[in-house]
Amino acid sequence: MSRFICLALTLVIAIALPASAAERKLSGEEIHKLLAGNSVHGMWGPTEYKSYFGADGTTLYHAKGRDPSNGLWRTTSTQYCSKWNDNETCYDLYMDGETIVWYVAETGHRYPSTLIKGQDTDF
Repeated sequence: MSRFICLALTLVIAIALPASAAERKLSGEEIHKLLAGNSVHGMWGPTEYKSYFGADGTTLYHAKGRDPSNGLWRTTSTQYCSKWNDNETCYDLYMDGETIVWYVAETGHRYPSTLIKGQDTDF
């Protein structure tokens, strides 16, 4: 009987605990739905930044303490791509709970950010 109670308690505890959100790679369609018309705030290495992603494919990048820069963005079936001064770079994006993680394949670096609804690039 005590074995049954122990098993029952273990089951109740397992059900009551919240599931841990596993990091998940986003598809191009998911990236577009997430970013279009919204902004992100994060750190790219030592640089704090905010970016806005217009539904029309324009983007505004604002590093803290610097002037904002205008560029273009798009998605492929699997990646986010941005174009600045005719140079395009593409990234994998992951969701880790509420955190958007930008992954740079060439370096292995990962940069976390948070979503801001609407346009917000001011500091």
